[in-house]
Amino acid sequence: MNGLLEASPSDGSRCPLCRACDAIPVIAKNGYTIVRCCVCTLLYVAPTPSDAEMAAHYQQSSYFEGDIDQGYRNYAEMEKALLPHFQRRLRYLEVRLGGPGSLLDFGCASGYFLELAQQGGWQVTGIELSSQMAQVASERITAGGGRVFTSLAALGEAEFDVITLWEVIEHLPRPLETLAALKAHLRCGGLLMLSTPNTANWQAQRKPDAWVGYRPPSHLLFFTPQTLADMLKLMSLTQVTIMPVSPRPPLPTWVEHATASVQSQLADGSASPWQFWLYTWRAVRLAGLGWQRLVHPGDDVYTTLESLAVKPA
Repeated sequence: MNGLLEASPSDGSRCPLCRACDAIPVIAKNGYTIVRCCVCTLLYVAPTPSDAEMAAHYQQSSYFEGDIDQGYRNYAEMEKALLPHFQRRLRYLEVRLGGPGSLLDFGCASGYFLELAQQGGWQVTGIELSSQMAQVASERITAGGGRVFTSLAALGEAEFDVITLWEVIEHLPRPLETLAALKAHLRCGGLLMLSTPNTANWQAQRKPDAWVGYRPPSHLLFFTPQTLADMLKLMSLTQVTIMPVSPRPPLPTWVEHATASVQSQLADGSASPWQFWLYTWRAVRLAGLGWQRLVHPGDDVYTTLESLAVKPA
């Protein structure tokens, strides 16, 4: 696709990061156009769907159970797939903070991370737009003193030592506005940590039609390490650290086809027996890293970016 996307300030096509109007179309997916900003290089959906469209999208029960193209086959089954990531992230936060503290998880879904943190001694609060999932999360943590709300406004003037956004920032039409509102609830010296798909990944670059990260309208923003760091610095956050995680190297075509079903079932939590297929896939992935270094040594093999930033005193 060629040419520039000409946008006016009010038509939802400005870059959500730098507010520039000029963007180059990159790929069309699900009836939406993903463009690259000519100024800051952020990839985003233009024009942005309306707030009403997005609110309705996430209130659909099928988003968390049944809609594998936009949401999840069954989010309830994903706990065992998500748990190792949550455990690792929580350990990292505890080391940086010096122990458990108060934590707000924005976009907490059914509260898996909040429950784990609460069990580790954290004081937890969640925000979840989906009223259905907010209720599930609330049932998990209220007995231990945790709280779950469906909007930031419900927090009042509460402040937290840590705010997290796991696979959330890519869903937000106005990320700077949301981050500013969250920053107001972060104490000075507090930590903001998030994760998001890595658009610098080899598959996003070479096989965009197959990359699961290009999922509009659920995903509206698509970050590289540079654009993610730029966004956090725009928020006047300091000590910004970008950490690529979850390597997924390219595989020979025949191996890719042979393992496609296992990869899908591990991703949605339905693989059984779980431990057998998990370690089998890890062995395949390790071998794939060796093959990648021979065939595609310049590839970015990481599927996910994690970042940590500090609110200055």
